[in-house]
This record gives sequence, structure tokens and C-alpha cells, in this order.
Amino acid sequence: MAKLINAPHLADQIHEPYSDVFILAGRKAWQAWDNGKGEEWLLLCSLIHGLDRNIKPVILAENQLESISSIRIVKEDQQSVKLVQYGELAQAEITAICQNLAKNSDAIDVKLLDSTAQTKEDLSAYIQRLRNDKETADLAEKLAPPEKVKDSDWADKKARALSKYLGFDFGYIPLTKETLTYNGISWDRYDEGNLISGAVRFFEENNLRYNANSIELTVKTLKIQSTILGSPKQGLLAFKNGVLDRKTLEFSEHSKENWLLSHIPHDYINKRQPTPNFDKWLDWVSDGNQSKQNAILAAFYMILTNRYNWQMYLEVTGHGGSGKSVFAKLAKMLVGEQNISAASLEDFEDPKEMDGFEDKLLLICSEQQAYGGKGSGLKRVTGGDDVRIDKKYISRFTTVIPAVILVVNNEPTKFTDRTGAIERRRVIFSFDKIIPEKDRDPDLMDKIASEISAIIYKIIHSFKHPSDAKQLLEQQQKSDEALKIKINSDHITLFCSYFYTTEEENGLGIGNAKMRSRFRTHLYPAYLEFVDALNHEYPISYNNFTRAIKQGLIQNRNPIAFKSKKSTGGVFKTNVHFKNFDEFFNEYLQK
Repeated sequence: MAKLINAPHLADQIHEPYSDVFILAGRKAWQAWDNGKGEEWLLLCSLIHGLDRNIKPVILAENQLESISSIRIVKEDQQSVKLVQYGELAQAEITAICQNLAKNSDAIDVKLLDSTAQTKEDLSAYIQRLRNDKETADLAEKLAPPEKVKDSDWADKKARALSKYLGFDFGYIPLTKETLTYNGISWDRYDEGNLISGAVRFFEENNLRYNANSIELTVKTLKIQSTILGSPKQGLLAFKNGVLDRKTLEFSEHSKENWLLSHIPHDYINKRQPTPNFDKWLDWVSDGNQSKQNAILAAFYMILTNRYNWQMYLEVTGHGGSGKSVFAKLAKMLVGEQNISAASLEDFEDPKEMDGFEDKLLLICSEQQAYGGKGSGLKRVTGGDDVRIDKKYISRFTTVIPAVILVVNNEPTKFTDRTGAIERRRVIFSFDKIIPEKDRDPDLMDKIASEISAIIYKIIHSFKHPSDAKQLLEQQQKSDEALKIKINSDHITLFCSYFYTTEEENGLGIGNAKMRSRFRTHLYPAYLEFVDALNHEYPISYNNFTRAIKQGLIQNRNPIAFKSKKSTGGVFKTNVHFKNFDEFFNEYLQK
């Protein structure tokens, strides 16, 4: 903070903290004193017992009022202050004087007098509120007039005046070099271009000379004067009307020291209310299945409470009119549009495309069924790994993206990953019931939006512990529905559905591409015949086949993992057996 400049005559005051210090304030303060000879000053001295006409009073005239936040009005330990008004003294200027005294002194008895020594206003209680009540202090900051600046003023004063001119409570993140503003609920990123153009307007309106260097210096100074943001407090959900602690369910007022970068744009009402439209939709998409309803609520809980660290992502599939778009829109309502970005699975593999993802809570990837990649970027993001972001105009940096990922498709996404990493993260839902045209309600989303506070309450109170919701999502991963989707979308999962495993390696051999005729006794030849029958364009290579089989057998819930060993004749035998070879043969191999 810049050093304060003593107000005129402050240095001449006798240091008696519990005696009154007299301050002449207003546009005519100098005239009233007139070097100790002014009629108004002499009148005041005659009216107030003990006021010595020969002791210079502190003066707050026009020049001082225009830069009041840079002025030391009284000494720090001064307890009693009398302000005497001479000439114009605006209410905003009185507020600014009170702010100064509250911040820079211990004054507890402060009164505003008129020129006849009559009390116009006792400011003591207001000054105490400025010290102790954040809402009062914030309001005073908005009401106080901006400082008048001159060309000769240093950058620190110009930067404070610029901040006042722009009307924002600024914050700064040194790591990303980003400027933010506090909106009373959460911190919003403030565009660098807007900051520069605002500085230009400020210089021009105040008739200040400037060039590119002076603008840059003022903007940089504003940043270093701004609040340095800490890490967002964990476990808090910010709503329009307050903050909910996810662990204790305690609801409290907003505080900028929570360092939250987003909020849910709805009020939170802490009581159960009916949600008939949401319940009707939930019953439809789950086909009345209570387990699926609970899993969907768990998915919304994951989104609402930002459980990006569960190392999962959500995938909803279904044809048009099945309810998946309602799911996506509901997810947006829970998080807020400002906290969402559209994305694609390819974006997660390109640091430039991830620009802007670093502060989002929900990334929605639409129509990714044709992706066909390994999902390497998706694995890093959902795994909580540091990812590199190449941000425009800012040096590249690494960070964890704190977002839940939601994939919404007509058909399931196709991956080439055979390590099981995607399998462990993927929570897939099938919305396979299409709502008949005659039953569709064009106003459904508006009706659901009107229930959003009650829906949030329902979601939060459906789970006593976060682990309960996570467990339901893990069960959904292993559900019949999920397996059916994978069988229909992944040929390896389908192929492995015809086999089972045992403890002993006394089953089928592995084989190779030169043994096509031995499909009855060897896995790889059977696989090659299988993909030929499906007209599959890209069969898995021999080198990757074993890894793929391991994953496919796990997907089909075989309790015993794939095993193989070399027999005495040098042939590899596995613990994999056909469930019913004839069924497999008739389905795929019979010409």
C-alpha cells in the first residue's frame, strides 16, 4: 500500500489521542481559517471551550477531498475527532472521510459539526460498522468518489483511481496472469482487452496524457494492487443466495475469501418440495427401474457437487426424443451456463483446444460416436493429471481441469483403447425409450426449470455420503444395460460374450493368422473368422489381441481373469472356453 500524505497542519497537532482534533472540511475550509484570522474560525474558537485560535486546524479542502484515500487525516491512535463543515461537502465525501478514519486510525468518537459548532451527525457508529461489517464497507467503497488524478501522479495512484473508475473489486491469479472481478457471489475472469480499453477511457476522461507504455504500466500496477486469489475452498457449493457446505450441509453467506470461480445460478431452498415434472421424466428414462433412477440421481450428484476427482466420465446414449437432451439441459441448469464449455474428445489431446477449459465445471461432448481413438486425453483429464494448456497471449502452463465430462450421443462412442483405462472411467446410460409424438410436452424444460431448487435438494439429500453416489455409478458401470451397450458397440465385447474362463489353463489355444482353419480350438483364428463375418474393417492385430481379450472377458463379468501358459509342446493354452461353440458357429461361421 502507498504511504499516506499528511493532511495540511496534521504535523502541527499536539499529540493528545483522547482530546479532540478539529478538522475543517469542505470547499471553503481554507477561507474559513484564513491563516487564523478568518471570521468563521474565530467564531468557532469562541463557541468551543478550550479551542486555541493559534493552533492550526487540520484542513480538508478541495484538493484533499479529491485524493482523500491517499491522505492521513489524523494520527493512528487518535480517539476523538470533530469535523467542522465549511462550504460544500458532499455525502460521498463524508463517506470517504469515514472510510479513511475507519481504516487508518483508532477513532471511536467522530462528529460532524456545522459552522456554529452544532452537531449535524454523529458518525461514530457508522465508522465502527465500516470496520466490522463487510456489507457496510463494500457499500461505502462503491459510494465514495473516485480520486482526481494528475499527470504527475505515480502509477499506484492512477491504478487505484482506474479501479474505482471501472467499478470492480479486482483479483489476480499470478500463475495464469489472469485478472478477475468479484460479483458478490464468485470471481469472474475479466478480459484483458476490456481492461486496456477501460484504461484508455479513464485517461481520456481525466485529460491525462498517455501512450502505450503508460497504459501498460497502469494496468500492471492495478493487477499487483489487486487481491491475490487463493485456491477455491473445497467442499463448497455457491448458489445465488448463499454457500452450501457439502459435508456439513451448513448454509452460509457469500464471502470473496472462499475464492470460488463459479456458482449455481439458482437459490437454494433448504426444504423438500414436490418435483412432479422431474419425477415423470426420471420415471420415463429409467423405465420405472429404481436402480437406474438412483444411478441417474447419482450422475446428477456427481455433476452438481463437481466430483471430477472420482476419475469417471458420464456417457448418455439414445435416439432423438428419448430424453437425453433433457439430461444434458438439466446438467447445465445444475452447473450454470458460465461454468460449461462444449468440447470434443479430440480437444483433450490438443493443448491449444483446451484453452478455456481450466475453469469450467462441466464439459459436454456431443455426438462422439465416430471418435475411434484411444481416449488418451480423456484419460488424463478424468484421471486428475496435470495437462498442458496453450492459452492465447499467455505463456503455456499445466493445470488440473476441474470439470466433469458428459458425452451425449445417439450411439455409443467407439474407442480403440484395450488397456481397460477407459472402461474403468466410463459410466454409460442408455435412454432407449422414444417418447411418442403425441405425449411430448414442448414446455417440459420450462416446467423442470421451475422445480430446479427442489431438484437440487432432492439430489443432495438422496445420498447420505458422497461415496454412496459413487458406488451407484460403479454399479451402473457393471450393469446389464452397460454391458448390452458395449456388446452392441464394440466387436471385442461381443466376441468375448461367447466365452467363459476357468482356473486351469486347459482351454483354447491362442493361435495365429496362419491357422484360420483351427477356429474351433484357437482364439485368434476364431476371432478372424468372426470379424470376416461382421465385415469389420479393422481387426485387432495379433500383437494386441491378448490385451483386447483380457478387457473383453472382464467386460463380460468373468470372475476369473484371462490366463495362458506354454504347454510341454511349446503351444500356448488359455483358460478360455466356448460357452457353446455350435451357437457361435451357426451365428458367424456357417457359410
